[in-house]
Amino acid sequence: MLKTRSFLALWATYTIGCLAGLMAIGIASPVGSEVAQLDAATAALAVSLFAVFNGLGRPLFGIVTDKLGPKHTAMLSFAIILAASLLLYFFGENNAAVYLLAFSALWLCLGGWLTIAPTTTGIFFGKLHYAQNYGLVYTAYGAGAFLGMLLSGNIKDVTGSYLNAFPIVAGLALLGMLIAALGLNPVAKKQDNP
Repeated sequence: MLKTRSFLALWATYTIGCLAGLMAIGIASPVGSEVAQLDAATAALAVSLFAVFNGLGRPLFGIVTDKLGPKHTAMLSFAIILAASLLLYFFGENNAAVYLLAFSALWLCLGGWLTIAPTTTGIFFGKLHYAQNYGLVYTAYGAGAFLGMLLSGNIKDVTGSYLNAFPIVAGLALLGMLIAALGLNPVAKKQDNP
């Protein structure tokens, strides 16, 4: 599995998907207060709403993965991440509705990746060594968490605004779409010789 292009594409797309979602989780409340200008209680309540979308992302993207397959589902997730990031960057300042919509979408996609990645692992690499294989794929979640927190914290420190993280996330979503389009393909099964 580790030597396949499909594994590298899955690992990279899972990392990017988790980076965007976990970054959104980490900065949801301060963005609500500082950017969307919500009071602290409303920002905290919004985080509870986002958690519902995170939970809904799992069955929703599971259904979509069954219907469209891993490649197209990953590309759909990245399209949503791209749209949410650009929406926040261009229209998020002092806009509670955009904040709620965009962060709901980002949290939804994170929940989605927690379904897309394990399902894709089984589809691409089979069930025989599934637990070990998914254990390796799951390291992308940790990489996404680490990079997401670094990104959001450093962007805020350097530029003074959390909004400046979102063009980077939009760029990563485009990269994720490209990786998914080119590399998220089932591994060719070796034919047994008679």
